[in-house]
Amino acid sequence: MPITPHELIANLGDLPPVPRVAAEVLRLSADPQATAGDFHRIIALDPALAGQVLRVSNSTAFGLMREVTTLTQAITTLGVSALKSVVLASSARTLYLRGTVGPEERLLWEHALVTAVASRAFAERLGLPHTEEAFVGGLLHDLGKSVLGVKFPERYGPLLRAVDEQNGACLEREQEAFGFDHAMVGEALAGQWSLAPGLQAAVRWHHEPLRAGLAHRKLTAVVALANQLALEVRAGLGDPLRLEAASRQAVDILHLAPGVLARLKTDVRAAVERDQAMIAEF
Repeated sequence: MPITPHELIANLGDLPPVPRVAAEVLRLSADPQATAGDFHRIIALDPALAGQVLRVSNSTAFGLMREVTTLTQAITTLGVSALKSVVLASSARTLYLRGTVGPEERLLWEHALVTAVASRAFAERLGLPHTEEAFVGGLLHDLGKSVLGVKFPERYGPLLRAVDEQNGACLEREQEAFGFDHAMVGEALAGQWSLAPGLQAAVRWHHEPLRAGLAHRKLTAVVALANQLALEVRAGLGDPLRLEAASRQAVDILHLAPGVLARLKTDVRAAVERDQAMIAEF
């Protein structure tokens, strides 16, 4: 009998709470009236986060002619949209890199960050609304892997290495090992955090976007395309060819004509390259 989200949470024990800063940023990100001042008040409470914002604002990605030395300057330099991305990425980083951090955890984090940048880039080029939601969906899509790594450290690390070395299918191996997969775990966690329904759908169905609810399919499709592109640029663990079925479903959902996806990917790869300085700061 298929496991339910409630049973999944019960079987996994205590799942990590959403960090306070991340929760507040997620709330603000959904508010079109949110201002730089709103973010300033949050960031100022977290010295580590403030330092991260300053480092990114001084990165070559923003072509600065002078050093940024204050949080106010950094927020002005980045702009609200980029600032949201930096704060969300910094908050998510603490979730991905929990406990003992080894090569697999760092690769999971790199994959999440590149997928987030690529998700937003796809959404922008396709003219979809809520591009920051696409960024968050990409950032959180594999969070279930991090939870599995924390809960089953002796079993999950070797499983990921085997997937990478043998070009295996991650979902199938997780199902065999645990009776559920990282997408199910991620959905359970997203539900516990009361994230927006679209984000829950993207986390749960990024491998099968056609199974997402109709209202959330385009967001899920964008995350699916970005997930594969991240592996194509060697950010993460696994074989991008394993994600072909998900990408085909995404193409159908987004009604992309033949040849359009290739052109889109070229543009999105360029966007990822432009954001490499920001990515490197994490």
